[in-house]
Amino acid sequence: MKKIRLLLILQFIVATCIAQQTKEVPSITFRGKLTFERKINMHKQMDEMMKGSSGNSAMADNFKKQIPKYKTDVFEMFFTDKESLYKPAPDGISESKMMMGNVPAERNIVYNNYETMTCVAEKKLFEKTYLVSDSIKQYQWKVTEEFRKIAGFNCRRAETIIMDSVYVIAFYTDAILAEGGPESFNGLPGMILGIVMPRLNVSYFATKMDNYLPLEKEIAAPIKGEKVTYLSLNTKLRDSMKQWGNFLQRILWYVSI
Repeated sequence: MKKIRLLLILQFIVATCIAQQTKEVPSITFRGKLTFERKINMHKQMDEMMKGSSGNSAMADNFKKQIPKYKTDVFEMFFTDKESLYKPAPDGISESKMMMGNVPAERNIVYNNYETMTCVAEKKLFEKTYLVSDSIKQYQWKVTEEFRKIAGFNCRRAETIIMDSVYVIAFYTDAILAEGGPESFNGLPGMILGIVMPRLNVSYFATKMDNYLPLEKEIAAPIKGEKVTYLSLNTKLRDSMKQWGNFLQRILWYVSI
């Protein structure tokens, strides 16, 4: 009787350990829906806008007192092992209180097709909407030995430089084998659940993963806007927004990610 009781206790302990491991370690998946939270440091954005402008630091300091330090927005990403669509969640974009109005390209919709290696992105810049059709961006990642947990997934850190001078930190999980990540980021052996770009004062982190098969209409390329490529859009903006001075480069970075 004692042996039977001991065996039952051992079986219970093993079952409990397995249940806990199953709960804490998400199963490998190829499809689903991710929710991302984007945070922009608006105070640092203001400092960048005023950089090099004499006599405006006091005005910037006063304005920063009237706005929250961070602007937080919510995005959704529907994905399979073949394609993905990243877009703002319903009512996911918070009101901007910047002097210049909306943050450049704050409502990006990005569709990636990993079979044809093509992307279609809808980018709104102030009052103009562009439809960018191009090949999927290629990034040269350096994978590190640093890990952190994001949305319940164990994620590994990787780093790269984009647009010559923008340092990017990414965190990806091999528990989601589909490619992709927020905005146009991709190219790591698993889903990217976190992106940090200190120079742009912005971060993206997944907050939730829903494991289900998205409907066909939920992963469809955007169709609105003036048709351009990334190169032609960059040239167009440089020609038409020279008056923005040093801040033009930051606008180009936001549009290009």
